[in-house]
Amino acid sequence: MDNFFSSVPLFEYLKTKNIYAVGTIRPDRLGLSKLIDDKKMKRGDLDYQISDQGISFFKWKDNRSVHFLSNYHGNDTCKVQRRLKDGTKIDVTAPIVVKDYNGQMGGIDKADMLRAIYDRDRKSKKWWHRLFFCCARNGICKFIYCICGSAS
Repeated sequence: MDNFFSSVPLFEYLKTKNIYAVGTIRPDRLGLSKLIDDKKMKRGDLDYQISDQGISFFKWKDNRSVHFLSNYHGNDTCKVQRRLKDGTKIDVTAPIVVKDYNGQMGGIDKADMLRAIYDRDRKSKKWWHRLFFCCARNGICKFIYCICGSAS
């Protein structure tokens, strides 16, 4: 689930309906507790809290801090491979929620990720310029995703 829509009450409601969900969440949402400060964490560190209703809130440090919310994961960990700047691969400890989220990440999340990587926001006084460049950028990201996805 996208971080714009994720919230603790939503995940609690979904759990009452026996719908399991996992997603990223913004750390400043209401109902979330404070976890370890980013400056004290290094790559692969994990902090989490599980509420009385069984909603898990994770903070995992990769290159940046990533916040996850889940209504069915525990505190299990696994190893994921990450690349360093020189191209070598290392194993990093991560919560199992990261592996599940990345495996089930849909098209919108992938498009948001690609747009964030290749973002070139053009400022303009004409509103339609921004709309045009946004549509063009999304079309290019979709084209790249289709080409790379069909090659594998």
